[in-house]
Amino acid sequence: MGSNGRAATGSAATARPSLWLVAALLVAQQVVLTLVHYAAAPALGLVPGSAPAISLTIIGGAIVIGLAVAADLRRPGRGPAVLLRWPRRGRVTVVVIVLAMVIAQLPLLYLAATGRTVWQSGGDADVMVGEALRGPSGALWLVIATVFIAPVIEEVLYRGYLVGSLIDRLPAVVTVLVSAVLFVTLHAEASNLVAAFCLGIATAICAVLTRSIVPGLIVHVADNAFGMWYASLV
Repeated sequence: MGSNGRAATGSAATARPSLWLVAALLVAQQVVLTLVHYAAAPALGLVPGSAPAISLTIIGGAIVIGLAVAADLRRPGRGPAVLLRWPRRGRVTVVVIVLAMVIAQLPLLYLAATGRTVWQSGGDADVMVGEALRGPSGALWLVIATVFIAPVIEEVLYRGYLVGSLIDRLPAVVTVLVSAVLFVTLHAEASNLVAAFCLGIATAICAVLTRSIVPGLIVHVADNAFGMWYASLV
């Protein structure tokens, strides 16, 4: 029994990604998103900050980083080590998801309570996106990219790889804070800082308590969906 336990622990430690790999993936994502948004998008005639440019950035970045992640996930045991597994069914998981949704929605609840819209706290790019959402096409690709594609790749990186690599190395509170702070760097717009931090805290709590990215992904998708709807109320 003891030798089997040590073997399982050793196997999990071997499958766990190194901090260097995690750092490389996070930096690579930032670089790819910057290049797509400020180089590739203008080359295609798209204005940075516009709905089409944002959609291209999210989708293009997800494809590039997704290929790198897919290659890494071929390592034995890597999937479970980066929390790519189903959480246990039960009341605790449901409670964690509900609590996380409340935490993630705090900024929007504050704006709603004060009668302000999301874009009144932002700049010209925020207004452009808000107006695009109210257009006849409803900015379909922007919705798909923001509500579905972005949450998947961000949860895999920041809650899967990052939390998965820290969860047995650091105290839970420190792991949650590190994940949330680094997640904010991905959303550096002034109007999104508080919202990104709250969402980062909420989804990291989900990952730490359930050892799965699925609950956090549910919260992330719901948060982005509600945020996009509220953003249309320019």
